[in-house]
Amino acid sequence: MKQNYCLRCLEPLEGAQASWTALLSCEKKNLCESCSDKFHRLAPPWCLHCARPLSCTESCGDCERWAKTRHWSGLLTRNISLFSYNDFLQELISTYKYRGDIALAEVFKEPLRNFYQQYFTGTTPVPVPLSKERLQERGFNQAEVIAEFLPVSYKPLLVRDIHEKKQSKGSRQDRLRGHVRPFVFNNHTGPLTGQHILLIDDIYTTGTTLRKAALPLLENGAGRVSSLTIARS
Repeated sequence: MKQNYCLRCLEPLEGAQASWTALLSCEKKNLCESCSDKFHRLAPPWCLHCARPLSCTESCGDCERWAKTRHWSGLLTRNISLFSYNDFLQELISTYKYRGDIALAEVFKEPLRNFYQQYFTGTTPVPVPLSKERLQERGFNQAEVIAEFLPVSYKPLLVRDIHEKKQSKGSRQDRLRGHVRPFVFNNHTGPLTGQHILLIDDIYTTGTTLRKAALPLLENGAGRVSSLTIARS
């Protein structure tokens, strides 16, 4: 019988009883108990708009400021994130994203499907695209990989034609002030005519990138744009 190993630490899985088995994989266990327990799953009470943990479910201060800002108001209906961006998840995503260990993305398959069916059934998934420079550097688009796990096919409705510096390199004020438009609508995909579009990405930080991605979709007929992300920092 083939031995299964934890995708994160490579410890044998045979006989282990992971407390998060149902969440992390309904088909087969892919993380050991020790690694599974290091995830911090997000759930209410949280911000109605960005999934930030709160003492009660309401709109957080950041989202209130977004709503009052002329350039950014009304672009993103809501974001739902699977997990808090703790040290464990940061290391896991970095290994997957920057070192090319795509197999690690499998740990997100079932929770992504579950959250889609719970919050976003009927929406059209759209992975946030990479620039040509970033795609060449990385070799794959991490958002497309995780979008493939959803129970419906994604659509490549966006093209990223401006190469910006990494979000992690800029200050929070830089992100909030930036009005560069890196995304354009893919005109070969047809009209959107009121569709609810669901952007797919790995991390929600300030929400700036997702709002920039939402703008051309709304301009081309989308009724609403929301987002589903792995982590909420």
